[in-house]
Amino acid sequence: MKRFQSFPILSLLLMIMPFSVHAQGPYTAASCNQSDVNAVINGPTHKAVNGDTIHIPAGSCTWTTGITITGVGITITGTGTPNTGGGTVGAGTPNTTLIDNAHGPLFTFTGLTIGQTAKVELLTMSASGAGANSITGSVEFVGTCTASGCANIRVDNINYTAGTWENALAYGYVLVDNVFGVVDHNTASESTAGSPVLVQVNYSGWQGIGSYGDNSFASANSFGTAQTMFIENNHLDGVRGSENDWGSSNGGGGARYACRFNTVVNMSGTGLCSAHGTAWSGRIRGQRQVEVYYNTVGIGSAGCDSINGLNSGTGYYFSNSVSAPGGGCNEFVRLDIPRFIKTAPPWNSCDGTSLYDQIPWSTTSQCVDQPGRGVGSLLQGLTPVLQSIGLAGWVNPALDPVYEAGEKMTAGGIGSPVAVPGDGSSTRILANRDYYAEVSQSANTSPTSPFNGTAGTGYGTLANRPTTCTTGVGYWATDQGSWNQSGSGGQGQLSVCTSPNTWTLHYTPYTYPHPLATGGTSTGVTPNPPTSLTATIQ
Repeated sequence: MKRFQSFPILSLLLMIMPFSVHAQGPYTAASCNQSDVNAVINGPTHKAVNGDTIHIPAGSCTWTTGITITGVGITITGTGTPNTGGGTVGAGTPNTTLIDNAHGPLFTFTGLTIGQTAKVELLTMSASGAGANSITGSVEFVGTCTASGCANIRVDNINYTAGTWENALAYGYVLVDNVFGVVDHNTASESTAGSPVLVQVNYSGWQGIGSYGDNSFASANSFGTAQTMFIENNHLDGVRGSENDWGSSNGGGGARYACRFNTVVNMSGTGLCSAHGTAWSGRIRGQRQVEVYYNTVGIGSAGCDSINGLNSGTGYYFSNSVSAPGGGCNEFVRLDIPRFIKTAPPWNSCDGTSLYDQIPWSTTSQCVDQPGRGVGSLLQGLTPVLQSIGLAGWVNPALDPVYEAGEKMTAGGIGSPVAVPGDGSSTRILANRDYYAEVSQSANTSPTSPFNGTAGTGYGTLANRPTTCTTGVGYWATDQGSWNQSGSGGQGQLSVCTSPNTWTLHYTPYTYPHPLATGGTSTGVTPNPPTSLTATIQ
């Protein structure tokens, strides 16, 4: 009997079906010049596929044109030594410098979908020589979400050259819409406190539905999950953490973000992590939810108005530490309804004439999207109408209070923990209904002092939480939870009194450091199958 020689399977396949595969892997540009970097992303040297890592060599290069990456998630990295982990703040030491004279972002990612991850890392970025307001942002990420989630992004260890960006930026350093992820370990320093902005956040088409952030307001909270944009371990000098003024082609809106463990100095105004409310920028909806905790803030000699501001939706503010020796601040958090000064269509003034506000109308009636309110009916269209009936109307949002606890002014004074202006907002945004403010900057030393469970919020060890409570009040237990896995900083869980004398665990922050910042992946995202595989049968 004739014996056949055994061939390895791969060799046999190569013999009978030659094919070419664009496998993911590392690729190094010939130099830091735009043309060389583009050549290993968009060709002709290499056409990037999901999972590629593009290395940019050390050096300094001026770009007059940015690079657009469409439909793939790749890592773009310079050279140098990064900062990592929860014990460090700000960028490491990049050895690759890109000077943005491109009249736009250096890198623009578009068409990102769930299962993809896009990263830009370890670069010095400068806007030296750029014209005033000539650059929308240094990097931009735009995706399309589904009910399961969005693509992931990370921007880390970028050293933004001090003094070059403030005049050049039209919006912010990092622009995101319809993506999740983290912006961490970056350094940005400018001369004027309160401007510009590190991250412009939007979810214009939350879960892939609609525009303008409408579905973000018609969907449940995502507190304590990966489904938001995280801003952590950054060092900001005269730079605000967040805003929502920029919008992609979907119009922006519906911002959700978490700011944690950042160091902010030379701050004034609402310079930690804030965003504008519905009606501030026309049709788009305002911020939907915010989480702000364990940040360290330094205030300049002029003092400040508020550390944070919330103009729509709901937010949690815990254990932020502020030093303002030059004069203090008026409040930790300011809650305001912008429609008493922003009265243009379609929302118009909050005065009983708008179809979008609570009816019947009175001085205590709610304005659409006001602070302390959450999920409501879905609006859609340029002139918004209720999807359910095709007409303009009140969205009937759920009560979703703001909670603030454990914040400290270590030097200087504070007027009040939470303040609501008397422009019409104060009769609609009510203490111990729409918001619960800390009763003291001191932790509880017993179950009755200084917070006794009757109003506002308290903080401290779980053992010192009051045994009796009034429905709605909150307690931030700083010895509970294991979400902070960094070995640096604190823990904490929020309990809310859900009925008289009944405490219920309400909120646990998401894993810190963010899994993407430690080389992992965030939850709720599944990988896509391989792409760009080609086979030719001969």
